[in-house]
Amino acid sequence: MTRRRRTPEQAREEILTAAADLIARHGPDGVGLRRVAGAAGVTHGLVTHYFGTYRALVQAVLRRENERQRERVRDRMRADNGVPYAEGMTKVLFDTLTDARYVRLWTWSQLHADDLGTSSSANLAELVDAIEHGIRDVLPEPRRPDRARIEAVVLLALSGAYGYALGRRSWLAGLGHDPDDPGHDESFRTALSSAVAAHLTGR
Repeated sequence: MTRRRRTPEQAREEILTAAADLIARHGPDGVGLRRVAGAAGVTHGLVTHYFGTYRALVQAVLRRENERQRERVRDRMRADNGVPYAEGMTKVLFDTLTDARYVRLWTWSQLHADDLGTSSSANLAELVDAIEHGIRDVLPEPRRPDRARIEAVVLLALSGAYGYALGRRSWLAGLGHDPDDPGHDESFRTALSSAVAAHLTGR
């Protein structure tokens, strides 16, 4: 183990980065505090000092990764002057889903949410709040979708994007297509954007 001086903030971030990489490759069930400590080049005691238990470390990894994705959404909305256009938001989803590490972490966290004591429901509600606020600013009342329609659109976009990310290789191959051709991703993203925008506006 190579030792070097780190600030507490640097040490904590390096531990989280090492844990995220290991968990994404091997699954949280195949990693532990000692393995994370070895990958980060710190002592087991230091990992315990910062995070206490392995479960708490996994929760911290998930919080950090989710915050990275929320910042992508915020950046997209800022670029669109606060208005969450369907094309822009689905592009954010697909940009997120090219991050294989995040997709594996997210999938595992959804399957083990009860064990971890975590939930993405509050984050999802915040996303819907932001979209509703943006739509209110640009659409007049008769054309404005209600909360239920906005929620349905968000669920449609998430289900389509995450489902495609998880199954794309085997599905495209099964249809006789090259799964490494990026044109298929662009084509699906365009189709999903059109469907989401159409449902949002009631077309």
